[in-house]
Amino acid sequence: MNEQFSQSDKVTILLNLLDLQTSEIQRREEIEQKFFEWSTSLLLATFAGVIALSQNDTPLPYSILVKILATVMIGIPVYFSILGIITRSSASKTNAEAVERIQELLHLFDDNYYGSHSPYPHEWVGRLAQSRLKRKSPIHKSVIIVTMACCVVATLWVVL
Repeated sequence: MNEQFSQSDKVTILLNLLDLQTSEIQRREEIEQKFFEWSTSLLLATFAGVIALSQNDTPLPYSILVKILATVMIGIPVYFSILGIITRSSASKTNAEAVERIQELLHLFDDNYYGSHSPYPHEWVGRLAQSRLKRKSPIHKSVIIVTMACCVVATLWVVL
């Protein structure tokens, strides 16, 4: 069974793959954002809990042990959320490379292929994967999470 695809079938396949890859880039960014939102919400709730506990007049039993466990319970989810953000961000580079290959196969940057000018500006050639690597938002999100975690842990140790 050696079937050859027609030119229109190949274009349809490429367009579907292009849509799949761009959707995957967007999905990874959404997951990255969810990791950030989840982490900051967790840290804000923990901070509120620490403040509420600080109003208690009776000291906590085993306060050092409670502080150590709370620090670990803050640190582990923060570590995994940052790891998730960085992993999703770097994985989207692979999707961007696939998008660039599909764009090349569709001749989206070739002048005269679709008329007098290409659908995309020539300046965009090979830039998508590079731009995925240069994104600063994963770093900014990670710095915000680490800063918030340090503030919550410091407050925990000072107030309780």
